[in-house]
Amino acid sequence: MNNIVNPPNNETNMEDFNHDSYCGIYCGACNIMNSYKTGKKKPLALFWNEKTVKSLHKGLGLKYDDSKPFTHECHGCKSGQLFVNCSVCKKRECAISRNIAHCIDCSDYPCDEIRSMQKNAFVLPHVKDNHPNMASIKSVGVDQWLMDQQKRWKCPKCNTNFSWYSAKCDSCGTNLRKYTWRFSIIRSQLLRFGIYLASHSHRENRPVEKA
Repeated sequence: MNNIVNPPNNETNMEDFNHDSYCGIYCGACNIMNSYKTGKKKPLALFWNEKTVKSLHKGLGLKYDDSKPFTHECHGCKSGQLFVNCSVCKKRECAISRNIAHCIDCSDYPCDEIRSMQKNAFVLPHVKDNHPNMASIKSVGVDQWLMDQQKRWKCPKCNTNFSWYSAKCDSCGTNLRKYTWRFSIIRSQLLRFGIYLASHSHRENRPVEKA
């Protein structure tokens, strides 16, 4: 199996990556971003292929833009280069419209969007970091939080960055299971089934066009 995916262009400045986010999920540990940076697909990146992404957009009632080539490139939630799923994130859209840096700055936090995200934690457990990360940003400030997260998501032996669902360090092979979550086959199937249900539900609820 070929695990190489869209390696970074030599002209890409790695300093352009922004690891902060509106909802408090650390982008620096994202499997999509790190797959793009390293050229090696991680579990979540393997799952989010073009077909699956199109199904998700269909389930959300969104039109998928076929004019753009599919890529896993993402420079972070607060950057100008977003993975296609991130570009339609309602939490991101809401924060931008309200001109706030983080969801916790909003008087409606935690809102229905945040609660909906938390309901998905049994499938995508990394979203459980939302509440503690928001509290940390509020307590110590975003700069300190980013430094703490950068340290949290580095291999304890060789300091190589790893992702939410990394099983072992790409550099030294250290077992990372006690630091990460497992994107198992069962979780993958549950997520795929959820996307399937959303897609068919949207189709059934779509108003019938009059002749």
